[in-house]
Amino acid sequence: MRLGRLAVDNFRNLARQTLELDAGLTVLVGPNGAGKTNLLEAVCVLGNLTSFRSGSPASWIRHGQQRAALAAEVERAGGSVPLEQGLRRVGARVARTLRRGARRLGSAEYLELFPVVALSATDRRLVFGPPEERRRFLDRLAFHLHFETLSVLQRYRRALAQRSTLLLRGAKAETLDAFEAELARQGARLVELRRQALAALGDLLPGELERLGWVAARPVLRYHAGDGSATEDGAAAARRLRASLLQSRGEDRRRGVTSVGPHRHELVITVQGIPARDALSAGQGKLLAVALRLAAMSVLERRRGEAPCVVFDDIDAELDSAVLRRVLGRLGGSERQVIASSAHAELLAEAEATVLEVRDGVVAR
Repeated sequence: MRLGRLAVDNFRNLARQTLELDAGLTVLVGPNGAGKTNLLEAVCVLGNLTSFRSGSPASWIRHGQQRAALAAEVERAGGSVPLEQGLRRVGARVARTLRRGARRLGSAEYLELFPVVALSATDRRLVFGPPEERRRFLDRLAFHLHFETLSVLQRYRRALAQRSTLLLRGAKAETLDAFEAELARQGARLVELRRQALAALGDLLPGELERLGWVAARPVLRYHAGDGSATEDGAAAARRLRASLLQSRGEDRRRGVTSVGPHRHELVITVQGIPARDALSAGQGKLLAVALRLAAMSVLERRRGEAPCVVFDDIDAELDSAVLRRVLGRLGGSERQVIASSAHAELLAEAEATVLEVRDGVVAR
């Protein structure tokens, strides 16, 4: 899978331009603020509809402009796929249109076409950050294993919002019963999809750690659900979750929130029984985060039968040269497209990369 042509218009500080990109490793160089990370972000947003950076979609549109656009030709095993994404300010929010050629697509169908694996300094949040970072990571992996995950997650969130609203309004028990039944059904299925994704991830993580030179005790991944729904499947898990919702109803009504369910579950990472965020140094945590991303990439490759595009922002940050060489070696090969930003000239020479210079939002060879 390769991004052959990329056209950007009003995306952050990037000038309106069309780029032809090569297979293998392409490295972006240039001064700070030139637009290197913005270009990597554009590729990520093009494929994943989200960024590896913080900030809302409104920040993607150049300041003072009302619209932005991304368009691309993606080369896949089955042929060329034309993608187009339009962004338009509507008050404080951003409206988005997605197309494959002339045909408009929904999010789920679009997300199947060009998955992008993003490596960046923010990956440390997978280890040291809050639970929602790991839930989001697991949900995206689950989607690439089972495309129904997005619709299940959307239905779950809709039922969750409806229950919370009903609690605040003091709705009767029989009204809550109906919404809790739907919440439990979708929640149980979401847990099942997450557990399958976690099993696939856990199978491949040890190999990725070994390739990167991991020397500490092996991390353990575990899905934790305080409501007990993670230990059962199907109807039994739905019954368990529904019972937990009923039991917590009084307290939830007082607080105006739903305190149990997959939105509160966690992917727990431990090292010798200690939470990884407490057991690991900053460098070890970064290495583990990279290994998690690479393991997820391997799951995706096995599922799709082709290598996804990888964007790697600021590849020099927080990884020593030996580890960085191992990461580049793992990502190497002409069958995988890697687009990275770096200031490490000696590593570029070793990696045989195509180098593009970015200045003031303009990319040149």
